[in-house]
Amino acid sequence: MHRISLLFFILFSNILLVQTEFGDNFVKDKFLKYFELPRESVFLHTNKTTYIANEEVWLKGYVYNRHNSKPFSQTTTVHVGLYNVDGKKFNDYHFKAEDGYFKGNIAVDSMLSSGEYYLRTSTNWMKNFKEDDSFVQKITILNEKSIEKGKSVKEYDIQFLPEGGNLVEDAPGVMGVKVTDINGYGVRIVEGSVFDTDNAQVARFYTSIFGLGKFNFNPKAGTTYVAKIEFSDGSVQTTTLQKPSKAGVSFSVKNVDDNRFIISLTTNAATKEVIKEQQFYLLIHKDGHANRIPITFPKNKLFVSKVLNKEVLNKGMNILTLFNPDGKPIAERLIFNHSDLLDSQLEVSKLSTEEDSLSIQVKLLDASKGLQNLSVSVLPEKTISNNNQNSIYSAFYLKPYVRGFIENPRYYFRDVTEKKENDLDLLLMTQGWSKYDWNDIFKGPPGQFYEFENGIDLEGTIYSKGVTSEDKLLVSFPDGRSRYLDILDNRFLIQKNFPIKGEGLDFTLIVKNGKLAKPNIGLNMKLGAIPDAMDAIWKEKVKFENDDGSNEVNAPDLISTDNTISLNEVTVVEDKIKATVESNVFIPKYLRGKMTEVTEDIEFSFPLITEIIASRGYYVREELSFGSTDRLIIRARTVQSFISGNALPVPVIYLDNVRLTTLDILYRMPTKDVESFLIDKTGAGEGARGAGGVIRIYTRRLPRDYNDQYGKDENVFKYILKEGFEPVKKFYTPKYTSYLSNEFENFGTIHWVPELKTNENGIATFKILNTLQNNINFYIEGMSAEGNLISAEQSLIIE
Repeated sequence: MHRISLLFFILFSNILLVQTEFGDNFVKDKFLKYFELPRESVFLHTNKTTYIANEEVWLKGYVYNRHNSKPFSQTTTVHVGLYNVDGKKFNDYHFKAEDGYFKGNIAVDSMLSSGEYYLRTSTNWMKNFKEDDSFVQKITILNEKSIEKGKSVKEYDIQFLPEGGNLVEDAPGVMGVKVTDINGYGVRIVEGSVFDTDNAQVARFYTSIFGLGKFNFNPKAGTTYVAKIEFSDGSVQTTTLQKPSKAGVSFSVKNVDDNRFIISLTTNAATKEVIKEQQFYLLIHKDGHANRIPITFPKNKLFVSKVLNKEVLNKGMNILTLFNPDGKPIAERLIFNHSDLLDSQLEVSKLSTEEDSLSIQVKLLDASKGLQNLSVSVLPEKTISNNNQNSIYSAFYLKPYVRGFIENPRYYFRDVTEKKENDLDLLLMTQGWSKYDWNDIFKGPPGQFYEFENGIDLEGTIYSKGVTSEDKLLVSFPDGRSRYLDILDNRFLIQKNFPIKGEGLDFTLIVKNGKLAKPNIGLNMKLGAIPDAMDAIWKEKVKFENDDGSNEVNAPDLISTDNTISLNEVTVVEDKIKATVESNVFIPKYLRGKMTEVTEDIEFSFPLITEIIASRGYYVREELSFGSTDRLIIRARTVQSFISGNALPVPVIYLDNVRLTTLDILYRMPTKDVESFLIDKTGAGEGARGAGGVIRIYTRRLPRDYNDQYGKDENVFKYILKEGFEPVKKFYTPKYTSYLSNEFENFGTIHWVPELKTNENGIATFKILNTLQNNINFYIEGMSAEGNLISAEQSLIIE
């Protein structure tokens, strides 16, 4: 018996590294610190998943803060890498994000051969964490070279996975089954049976379309178990189940009804003699939020269960970790709480037909879900070019917590039924431990080595001779703004800029005596690093079939030579902006008399704009606070509203007429970059939210002493940016050879709307080209400013 007791403690202690201190406080402290930094998830909605060479991949991105379940407004830079089927990078792209959204397009290079490719989306902030939070979208490209269909290889991987991770002899529990093919995709079997040493059948099981199943199992000491599995082709495979542990605790979870669930612990006599009536506890947690449930085996009992109200659960994913009395995690189970997460529904209707276009309305059935920001792909009903197996639900609610590969995660969140809820629970049961490793949690929190990128730094070199640090370099940006740059050893730096690929920067050198010269400039961009290779590549046979039944898929001759249908484009031309308040057209007339223009004296006295704000009686703190990524906090020093209680109210701050949701852009902003400002502590015009006052800041469009001669061509070096952020282009419909052909119905694109915003009644409208299709499909993803998500697929009959 002493030998078994020793074995029990060895089994439980080898799960984690040896610790000198265990217990509730230790686990709580390590857990909170590990999740102190907020985690972000990203989802990429593409207009379809199969493209023909020279088409465009139209995309919309959503960035989500899992800590507060809202858009991640701090993220301004998102990186996308294009990888081939072997995981090698072909190209990379950079997109500017705002308020948790970004949009753009990627041209399908004609040099790409036919095959499968992967778009990997990530941010710089994600590098702080061991867990990979990047998002991967698989696409297929069809070029002149055909694609050979994947051939079926009859090799199977069979795994038996006990619920909670522990298989203990003489302790009844639930055994999960996972049967996959050579590429990791599930296989549905005809039947599976488990036999003991005497060849007596002790269990029977089946698997779902994803190769998952389960059965009740009570492994007996000293008994060997064998499973026989019959496949659809008549073949039978035999495998031996793993041996159970001599000591331990079996852990299972079962749904009772819509409001309750039950947790059960089972052990054997040898283990019970060691643990006696010591207290275990269950930690129900997600992204730093947790509830603790104590559990104790009754005296002389080998089984204990608790019925819990689902109010203890977080919305969405929940990780249930069982800790022994020493504070060591010994079992884990993932469960999903649907709650009202997936209740957002919508309907699509045709309002009218106008010449060659259709007017379409999207209406939320529950307008209380907030003002939605949607992306909509419109394709023919018979399309085979959209096999998207991801959704915004699966990207934000499922993938961040699951360690392994998930086959078709979109399935679990589309048209949810009780069966699909059970299928999702089976997936989570067979996944075992979550993505978060308790070894990592106990070692310490992740370091904040990578900041949120606020644009890109441009490092420049002046190759002209005779340049000194007393000279100045004037740079003019495409939006009409200009700025003086300091020169040190013929080098200069443009910080936190958002250069657009293909646009130009104009440089003029102003030497000591005030004369102008044309410099010779070289630029180097510090673009975010994107891995050259991807580790997680999953292969899948192409699901296309030709009429002749051949094993090849060829690119259809679909798009005409001129490639586009003409669209009416509106070009906005701005007048030259002068650097005075009175003539600044961006400042409303009723404010111009109240603005304070920044002078050289103000710049000298207050080098930073935050110093001006502090001088006007505001509390300003420039450091990170617990659970937040905000570098800058500004508060009024007096409580001015009963609504805010004892909290110091936050002022409403506008930068160039845009209300700021995060103040990071003002962090260490030089006053010399500001043309004028207004600080009104009464909050006039802002209503209840103006309790902390209102601050308006307008950045300088041109240097104070700008001279029109600076822009003359003989004094300007024009630098065309070959790298940078992707330009945001307006969607255009390719000009197809025919809208009635099978090729168009299978591969054509009707329309793409990257940013469709619903009004207060939950309604949004847009127009699409009338391609004379009788039926069309709408693929919709979206996220509101409050973090409400929506994912829908609807068909519309065109009468």
